[in-house]
Amino acid sequence: MTKVLDEGNLLFDFSVFQSAEKFDDRQTNPRGMMSVDFVAEDSDCLYFIEVKDFQNPNASKERLKEDFEMLRDAVEKKKAVFNIRMGAKIKDSLLRKYSLGEEITKKVLYILFINLDKLSEHERGLLKAKISGYVPTGLNDSRFCKFTDISFDLVNAEQLKLYGINCTTK
Repeated sequence: MTKVLDEGNLLFDFSVFQSAEKFDDRQTNPRGMMSVDFVAEDSDCLYFIEVKDFQNPNASKERLKEDFEMLRDAVEKKKAVFNIRMGAKIKDSLLRKYSLGEEITKKVLYILFINLDKLSEHERGLLKAKISGYVPTGLNDSRFCKFTDISFDLVNAEQLKLYGINCTTK
């Protein structure tokens, strides 16, 4: 079964997954919380996927400029606003899942897809390392035994395919 979900100007094919849903919905998001764009699941893993499309031709110039400045500041280590927001998205999304009564028993992978051709591999690596500091990737206390370790990856469109997700433009 083909499962294609959209985000802005992009289409994401989740055909190889057992389930996939658009998770960032202004109507159902709890107030004051942020959500990742998609949640998908296969037999082994629960995927939380955030999409940042810096090449969307339909986005307002003001929005693109603001987002790009936030990204540039994150890479150049001037400010951590972008990194904090990306960390908050996975934390709030997990909290939302837990508050819905879902017990997370599978491996969790947080994927940040950045669609920006001019972001070099070196810059992607720097950004991934910085954002990793804001993602709860492990536990320091055994009392939180129900909290699953989280893996994090920052990918481009080609790397996203390695997870079984194909991205195309509308």
